[in-house]
Amino acid sequence: MVPASELAQIRADLAAAACDKPCIIQRSAGVTAGPTGEAIKNYQTISPVDLMAGLTQPTGGQLANYDYLIGSLAAWQVKFPYGTDVQEQDYLLIEGQTLVVQVELDPHSYAGLTPVLATELK
Repeated sequence: MVPASELAQIRADLAAAACDKPCIIQRSAGVTAGPTGEAIKNYQTISPVDLMAGLTQPTGGQLANYDYLIGSLAAWQVKFPYGTDVQEQDYLLIEGQTLVVQVELDPHSYAGLTPVLATELK
């Protein structure tokens, strides 16, 4: 068993080492009608201003497991500091690119980061 204080330090060290890109998380705030009656999704920023994330290529197993979600879209594994509030269908704004969270990757015994699989917005 890892003491809570040691686990907190491990998580902080992992976030500092792996999360090197500024990220904004946006979540759906509902739908409104546009000028011609079309549905327009509204998004609001829910992340802190100093949130950092790390991007890596997904593994072959992840691509195979989630092919039904990502198909031929470009995909990334995005890692956040442990406990970050990120959900499926959130938008991630990272270095001028918008990604959509497709699935939260389940943590294992001792989670050090919060990983998700995200795809390019088309």
